[in-house]
Amino acid sequence: MSIVSWNCQGLGRPQGLTIQRFREMRQNLFPEILFLMETKNVWNVLVDLQVWLGYDNVFTVDPEPWCIIGDFNEILNNREKTGGPKRGDASFKPFSAMLQTCGMDEFSSKGDRFTWGGWRWKKWIQCCLDISFGNEAWLSLFPGSNQTFLEKRGSDHRPVLLRFYASKEPFKGQFRFDKRFLRQPEVLKEIEKAWGGRNKCGPDKVGIKIRRCRDVLSRWKRKKNFNAKDKITLLQQRLKWFQSRDFPCRFMIDMIRKELLHAYKEEDSFWKQKSRDKWLVFGDRSSKFFHGSVKSNRSRNHISKLKDKNNQDQFSDGAKAEVVVDYFTDLFKSSNPRPYDPAFESFLPKVTAVMNRQSSLIMGIVLLEQMV
Repeated sequence: MSIVSWNCQGLGRPQGLTIQRFREMRQNLFPEILFLMETKNVWNVLVDLQVWLGYDNVFTVDPEPWCIIGDFNEILNNREKTGGPKRGDASFKPFSAMLQTCGMDEFSSKGDRFTWGGWRWKKWIQCCLDISFGNEAWLSLFPGSNQTFLEKRGSDHRPVLLRFYASKEPFKGQFRFDKRFLRQPEVLKEIEKAWGGRNKCGPDKVGIKIRRCRDVLSRWKRKKNFNAKDKITLLQQRLKWFQSRDFPCRFMIDMIRKELLHAYKEEDSFWKQKSRDKWLVFGDRSSKFFHGSVKSNRSRNHISKLKDKNNQDQFSDGAKAEVVVDYFTDLFKSSNPRPYDPAFESFLPKVTAVMNRQSSLIMGIVLLEQMV
């Protein structure tokens, strides 16, 4: 298999030899793939060329939306460099002019932007050499494009990770009251302590007390092992060990059985609350059903993707949020707002001119007293 790549600088010019050169390459080399750059022509001309040369398919790349990424070995200003002598402003103009001419903007970034570091003139110098840019068409097509500068190991340059969609932000779960708290005697003491706490400025509002109780319960839950499944597994192993002894301890076996029964009830209570299926009879161990119910609710409520105004699918949370914001911004935006004056014409004023003069006089007297 062979490929020919050629920057043909335009197709079908009367004074050019492009078409003849195509024919020679096709007859002599017969490449399976012919990659052409800067054809400067429309789709129909390329289809005609494909048929004339005897190729099965033709694929074109739209030159409008594009991005660039890599080691440019250049910076835009002295702020993108640490250490060593400062450079003159004129040295930054060629690179800056190139980006401006191409309409390129740097993507939002995370991490250490100083991607290169090395010793020069016995001084440690760092520069922002490895970056990625995109033009306006690219950003409209992939509005969540972002770059991450990774750790520098094995080279004096950092790798640059470019994502076309907004990075998924770490999920911060909401606090939800767990019914299993009611069986814990320590929880009641913590709630009483948090609810009865007082501020230096006086008694707290109810909302502040509820928030304080929520924080206390969250911290308490993180400290305790509240995973019923892990507790059940541990108790099952202990029960198996005691029952396999030559002289098993009946007291320990009965105690472990009670704890195991309590752990099963806790697991059922957790999944019943999470699944929101209230109609089932309490007492039946239907953890598998409850677990399936929770998974079904999650799949039903989950939005896997959204289409933006360019009909492109957005999958990450950040990109989906941008689609929602853009949609409702356009939905509630008025293109031709009408004046509201006619709507207020029938309203009778409640504050008369006399009342305005009296209030102005009172404010003047108060200000004079404060100045004295």
